[in-house]
Amino acid sequence: MKYGLCASLEHLELVERLGFDYIECAASSIAAYSDGEFEKILTRLKAGPLRVERVNVLFPRNINLIGAATDQKIIDDYLEKAFARVKLLGGTLAVFGSGKSRSIPQTCTFREGYAELIGMTKRIAGIAAGYGITIAIEPLNREETNCINSLTEGAMLQAAVAPDTVGLLADLYHMLREHEPMDTITAVKDLSHTHIALLEGRGYPLAKTREVEDFLTALKNAGYAGTMSIEGTTADMEHDAAQALSVLRSLGG
Repeated sequence: MKYGLCASLEHLELVERLGFDYIECAASSIAAYSDGEFEKILTRLKAGPLRVERVNVLFPRNINLIGAATDQKIIDDYLEKAFARVKLLGGTLAVFGSGKSRSIPQTCTFREGYAELIGMTKRIAGIAAGYGITIAIEPLNREETNCINSLTEGAMLQAAVAPDTVGLLADLYHMLREHEPMDTITAVKDLSHTHIALLEGRGYPLAKTREVEDFLTALKNAGYAGTMSIEGTTADMEHDAAQALSVLRSLGG
């Protein structure tokens, strides 16, 4: 298993020093840098051992993917810029969470909105594939979006979209918020990436708790040995990230 930390590129040196295998950053932030700022970041990254192998927050909140407010040219132009930069930073997988962007508006029926989501996911995956990047559908809890709230729903969207460049992500925090059984992981099985944080306060996994052990056991039972990023909140990133990494390596190898 490879372990990463979700953090901004301003924390790159800290993530390197703590011994993580990669850093996971927000694609929307990467796309927002000026050309000059991005070149400086790219130069700094190439001088060190880490790469931005995974990105999250694929879309900023002001881009709508479903309904009348959707503008396909804005979406396509944004994705071309974002994926081109992610590739230069070493990224090979983009997490498709973006709960607000993918929420089905009240102006659509759920059937209409879901059909649009299928088409949009195919389009995103097609653009990503041109840069050698896979996308991973991220099920989110109901307070963050009104569709794709479980691994099973994520797997159904993945099947409807079909291309091999569309994967699926399991996130412990969202599974706990939705009371989704851990054995769903073994039923779904084919995962491309994982996120981990505790239910309480969305904190880092600082101890070998039952929820952490059950999550990692389910992943092992499913034969998963890919990447896992800590995605949570902390008041002391340096201390908590180091401790969480130690816990995960002791449990997951």
